[in-house]
Amino acid sequence: MSKKETDFRKRLLSTFKVEAQDHLKMIISGLVGLEKTPPPDVQMEILETIYRISHSLKGAARAVNLSDIETICQSVEGVFSLWKQKKISQSPELFDTLHHAIDTIRAILSSLEGGQQALEKDRIPKLIQALSNIEAGAIEKGEILLPTEEEDLRTKLSFLTTPQYPFSKEGQMGMLETRGYPLNTEHPASSETVRIPATKLGSLLLQAEEMLAVRHIVNQYAANLKDIAMMIDLCKTESSRAHRDVFKEHRESTGKNGGREKGLAASQATRLQEFFTWTQTYLKSLEGKLSAMTKSTMQYNKMLDRMVGNLHDDMKEAMLLPFSSLLEIFPILARNLSHEQGKEVDLVIRGETIEIDRRILEEMKDPLIHLVRNSIGHGIEVPETRASYKKPRQGVITMSITHLDGNKVEILISDDGAGIDVSKVKEIAVRERILSQIEADNLTEREALYLIFHSGISTSPMITDISGRGLGLAIVQEKVENLGGSISVKTASYAGTTFRILLPLTVATFRGISVLVSDRVFLIPTTNVEKTIKIRNDEIKTVENRETITVNNRTVSFAHLGRILELPHKKKKDEQTDSTTVLLLNVSGKRIAFGIDKILDEQEILVKNLGRQLARVRNIAGAAILGTGKPVPILNVPDLIRSAVKAAGAPAMPAVAAEKAEAKRKSVLVVEDSITSRILLKNILESAGYDVKTAVDGIDAITTLKTEHFDLVVSDIEMPRMNGFDLTSKIRSDKKLAELPVVLVTALEAREDRERGIDVGANAYIVKSSFNQSNLLEVVRRLI
Repeated sequence: MSKKETDFRKRLLSTFKVEAQDHLKMIISGLVGLEKTPPPDVQMEILETIYRISHSLKGAARAVNLSDIETICQSVEGVFSLWKQKKISQSPELFDTLHHAIDTIRAILSSLEGGQQALEKDRIPKLIQALSNIEAGAIEKGEILLPTEEEDLRTKLSFLTTPQYPFSKEGQMGMLETRGYPLNTEHPASSETVRIPATKLGSLLLQAEEMLAVRHIVNQYAANLKDIAMMIDLCKTESSRAHRDVFKEHRESTGKNGGREKGLAASQATRLQEFFTWTQTYLKSLEGKLSAMTKSTMQYNKMLDRMVGNLHDDMKEAMLLPFSSLLEIFPILARNLSHEQGKEVDLVIRGETIEIDRRILEEMKDPLIHLVRNSIGHGIEVPETRASYKKPRQGVITMSITHLDGNKVEILISDDGAGIDVSKVKEIAVRERILSQIEADNLTEREALYLIFHSGISTSPMITDISGRGLGLAIVQEKVENLGGSISVKTASYAGTTFRILLPLTVATFRGISVLVSDRVFLIPTTNVEKTIKIRNDEIKTVENRETITVNNRTVSFAHLGRILELPHKKKKDEQTDSTTVLLLNVSGKRIAFGIDKILDEQEILVKNLGRQLARVRNIAGAAILGTGKPVPILNVPDLIRSAVKAAGAPAMPAVAAEKAEAKRKSVLVVEDSITSRILLKNILESAGYDVKTAVDGIDAITTLKTEHFDLVVSDIEMPRMNGFDLTSKIRSDKKLAELPVVLVTALEAREDRERGIDVGANAYIVKSSFNQSNLLEVVRRLI
């Protein structure tokens, strides 16, 4: 094959993959819609649409010689055809098989990319057999309606275009008449959209943002020119005044004196007059040139301001994406997670057409997935429990997106589940030594609820490969705050929980207040500044070894910003010591007042990251370029508040860490019948500093536990003589061993097996298919 043909094949395949992903998304959306059992007319409309899409995808796959995808689509199309004829009834098994077919096609597409893992050899044959069984069960009731040759011809070529909507009249009519060959990178003039690589958009936006810095500098130069013009004007005024005064004195002196003195005075006066005349003429000329320059600079500045503003606004618009581009995967995600846990969940999404910066959307993918998973796993109850509470068997999770005033977007993720048990959260915080019992008892309801965002807090009864580590919500909060947003939570027992996220529409620019601290300039985002005040120093009180001030009759913690940033303080001779300027900062309801030297001004600033070498600097979020061209650090307000709390004497974690560090080496019993797995687990744990002993099955483990002391057991489930479930039950029923942590590491990943692990009292459940060394060590560290 020639290079030209190879390039042609690559481009053709690339086009197919883009179109195939679009088709698959619509099929998934259709299947999720059908599972909600819509009215018959709506059901038939959805079926007709996804039937035609699968037919189109089959023809496209045939055109690029992807026979596996073609074969799967042929079988899926057959199932849809029978469904349309009402020869197949809806069932969970039917939907599971069809979703598995879509997942397999996606896996094939992924395997076409370099470095992707190939599919299992028997995956496709098993899938085809499952689909054939569905068809075979319906054939006895009547004949299958097959697509015509004309439909085949049309759909073979349909992937070469992007219809307005799959098989709408506008999409079908003229599809082959008006669209050019797909490998032409130019779109017809009538097209309103064009595919552009995100990297190119990112590069263009970066250049537009760089022009913002130039605009700030030009603004500063224009201001400097105005200042110079004012200085020259003042010089002119003073020169004219001096000119008048000198000649007034000359006339008075010549009236009193005569002779030689009179002649000398006249000579000096003449010279002075010549100098002043020249000075005024020169200043007038300079003033004219400066005035013309200032005028033209102001005009150019307005022009540049308009051009840069328009360019930047257009680029920001180009970088905006609707939430729907991210949320299209969420219905199937909710379906799969709820089925795995034996729950019935309806995910309702509102406001998905609202647009936001693509960079923010990409960063929010994992946090939103975690919150939905959290709602399903911890919020929504199983149908039987909901029924006992007089609730509908099917739980509802609602994700609502709203565009607020002031360049903000609000995301509400709510469920109608059990709510958060705040007392349990406090209990876990004490158990994990995050708080003492006294500190936990003194917490308000809101303060206790917000402990869920603390790393190490989880209400899950068991650690698994996807939950129970207490890291999820901490990571969600960190991600949101790093984007300049905030997250809050409300809950009610048996009524449900709502998470509220506020995000900026874009991440490029924001308004910031520049402050002076220890002769250094810093920027603080205006959105986090609740109030600026000036207080007398005697208003700073000390309560329980912490400095506080009173704002609006409420006590607020106080800290000197310079001390938090560990900056040296040099007292100036003319420095006033009787008052302090204060910024009251607020993040997600947490308020702390910071003392500073001076507030300089407020301005729109362009955010620049610090590069990969400084990806994470404590208390610093990034940098900005001022109008003078000087780079200035932007302070990370959530970090500042955490640093201030720590400096003020928050619950002391170091003592706990020191206690653990001084403890003796912990011992672990590994129970595994496979010699390979046994050696692997032993080596991993010994490398991490644990003393490890092994047992070959449950009976051997029980015997060993009765003769030796261990801090933790890591066990397989499927073993001869006594399996891992029975071993865990034995451990829990023994008074001496009842508190011994047990981690089950197994190939069994069904929901029933996980539930049985919880029932017998396992502390953690790790599936071997998702096993990695760091996961195991993290779980072991948490438990002992």
